[in-house]
Amino acid sequence: MTDFHFGGQPLNNDLVASISHVLRTAGIPNLLWGNYLLTVFGVPTIVDDAAFVVPDTLIETAYSTLTDIGFIPCAPSFNCARPYTRRCPPPTSHLHIDDNLAVSLHRKSDMLWAIPDLEDIDISRDADPNVVLACDRRLPPPIPGRGRGRFSSGLDAVWIPSAVRYCEALILLLCRDYGSAYEDYWVVLLTYMLEFVDGTELLDEDRLGEEYRPFYRALGQADPKMYTNLDALRRGLSKGGLLSVRPD
Repeated sequence: MTDFHFGGQPLNNDLVASISHVLRTAGIPNLLWGNYLLTVFGVPTIVDDAAFVVPDTLIETAYSTLTDIGFIPCAPSFNCARPYTRRCPPPTSHLHIDDNLAVSLHRKSDMLWAIPDLEDIDISRDADPNVVLACDRRLPPPIPGRGRGRFSSGLDAVWIPSAVRYCEALILLLCRDYGSAYEDYWVVLLTYMLEFVDGTELLDEDRLGEEYRPFYRALGQADPKMYTNLDALRRGLSKGGLLSVRPD
């Protein structure tokens, strides 16, 4: 059991690590997601929540677990018309840190359907290509104006998608949401990864799945062929059954 209780602590690495630890202690594997994840990769961006991907069948358990430790259920008085809920798919459920900051929960099948079930990922060792620790030394250190960077190794472990799997997931989400109100959001996130992470030890196009590389390369070069490549990828993924249905 954990003795953590939310009592108005600020949204920072300590709080994120505590949330992740509470969920794991309750038997809920989880991966950090959303804009907070971007800041760990060294991307400077506004953070308005601590978002986590959890197994579909454990969403309700995760919500009740976080409620039990003091996070605040949503109410009409809260500012839930946050900008991010208009430009990307909203979380399956969320609770509040304060009027403007949330703890968001996403179903794995909505965001990371192409990686193994979280229950099957071996997080006891740092060798799984799908995930890395948020304190991994390959992640950038905190740099003013360049995101929060890696977590301190002294905090409870927080697991994140590897940069390669994250980029592949963003491309899959773009394929799923192509032509929708969410399309531009996924393009922006991919552009951030190209600008701030590509070419580092964490990410280069040769480590992406072969089917993703033509679009990723064209996007990085602002090549007009990127949409032709994206159309071809969408057709291939649809035939292979790898495109998820957009959540309502």
